[in-house]
Amino acid sequence: MTVENSIVQHALTVYHDLSTATKATLAISIAFILYRLLFRQESTRRKELPAWGPIEMGLVMYLLDGARNGIVYRVYSAIRRYGGSFYGISSANQTLIGYEDVDRLFSSQMNHALSIEWHGYGLFLRFFGFPDTPTLRKKVESTFKPWHSPIERVFNNDAGATAAFERGNLPKIVSEFVSFNQEKEKMKRWELRADTKVIQQGDAVEANLSALIMDFGACFTIPPIFGHDLLDRNPHLLEDIWKFDHVVPLLFINMPTWVPFKVMKEGIEARKRLLAGVEAFSRRVTQFQRGEKVDDGADMSDVSDVVLERNTALERNEWSYQERAASELLVLFASNTNTQPVLFWLILYIYSTPGLVNTLRQEVAPFITLSDSRHNKKEITAIDTSGLSRECQLLKSIILETLRLAFGAVSTRFVKRPITVQDGNHAHKLYPGTFLSVPHSFSQRDPSLYPDPDKFVPDRFLEMDPASGKLVAKYGKLRPWGAGASMCRGRVFAEKELMAIGAALVMLWDISPAEGGGWTVPEMVGGPGPVKPKEEVRVVIQRRVFGGISSE
Repeated sequence: MTVENSIVQHALTVYHDLSTATKATLAISIAFILYRLLFRQESTRRKELPAWGPIEMGLVMYLLDGARNGIVYRVYSAIRRYGGSFYGISSANQTLIGYEDVDRLFSSQMNHALSIEWHGYGLFLRFFGFPDTPTLRKKVESTFKPWHSPIERVFNNDAGATAAFERGNLPKIVSEFVSFNQEKEKMKRWELRADTKVIQQGDAVEANLSALIMDFGACFTIPPIFGHDLLDRNPHLLEDIWKFDHVVPLLFINMPTWVPFKVMKEGIEARKRLLAGVEAFSRRVTQFQRGEKVDDGADMSDVSDVVLERNTALERNEWSYQERAASELLVLFASNTNTQPVLFWLILYIYSTPGLVNTLRQEVAPFITLSDSRHNKKEITAIDTSGLSRECQLLKSIILETLRLAFGAVSTRFVKRPITVQDGNHAHKLYPGTFLSVPHSFSQRDPSLYPDPDKFVPDRFLEMDPASGKLVAKYGKLRPWGAGASMCRGRVFAEKELMAIGAALVMLWDISPAEGGGWTVPEMVGGPGPVKPKEEVRVVIQRRVFGGISSE
């Protein structure tokens, strides 16, 4: 045993022998010291969520999820600034747990006092390492509305989302879900990370389901927004998105990028490549808009109006290409790192739940048109996304149940003007500079709201509609897209993606556990936001056999 190991072992032994009260005091003291070391420079920045805010939110959720008579809970309750549903030691950040009127508090009527803009600005600085300067703040203030309005108009509007969805050509790519090819040069882009292996004389493919589904979803989502150029010209784009995603929680709490963690090193290198790729893409977009010769003769004609309008706004407000790259990388990142992990869990739950595949096939069949081929190999020729959304209520319930289990949204607002918030018998006076955070996932496994909360129940969100007499899927108290006026700006497109890809895969493909046996749903790690599987799920994928018996 080395000297260092001996010291650590001795320290752990001493700590184990301490009283509970002493342990609590020591833990709080260590947390305070770490805060001073890691976050001491934060006081120089205004309008940024304190880096220790997410850590405190996690601590609050942990304490409230357990017994509320422990010494640590009592110490925390004694030193928190407010009472009632507001949990926070300082005035800079408050975590709201059990507050009943979040939708009203975060509604558009409260925009005079609460803002989401500056929370996004703080994340922009942390994720990409930009210095907080008056010039950059001015650019953000003048660009915020023209920056976001194209996204809301296209991806949070049914007609716009439908048009963007159709540009993704899902019927074609879902028919090519696996290529049944062992040569990488002939594989589809989304197969490359999935460790695919052709088996059973070429009639089946073994693959890692998480990597396959997440990259498939990304390959569907990216072209309708950015066109094909960005994805085609950057061969490591998908892998780099997920590597960068791994370090985002560390950057969120302002962890220095020099810490000697492998995940940090790989994530920052991935960020560098992503920014370089998107910066070059932004230059090509600008050249295309100006009618100039485009670098490398790239075809930018399929770039969406969202990107074109945003680029115009950024150029008009004198954003550098480096700053534009970070701005557009946020869109690329947000449109994939939230939805694609949920898509994986959705597919896993559908195929691992006995009988559910055949039930769903019956529900979605009227809205998916298949080719008339007399052979077993059929393809999808059309998808009625409006019909799926309107009539396929079981599928919608399954999506809501997947979101409940696998996604935890957090709504955050910055207090820009004084406001008094009624909280039962409490009246909290909040002052400018305070952040409010609501972790919606805290209630998503509450047994009083969701009986047997850790179990996947496909029809949990189905309710009888008294007007129509039909079962209808309703959100109820579930808030997967956040709360108030500034919910997820891409939620309509995300809902369509989950419904259509889920329905299309079910109609064409059989998926079963590799090496036989039953399904095992892996442990979930991560959050808030989408959780990830602790380990990969190895599966066998085959074309569905029509006119015969299909496997589940």
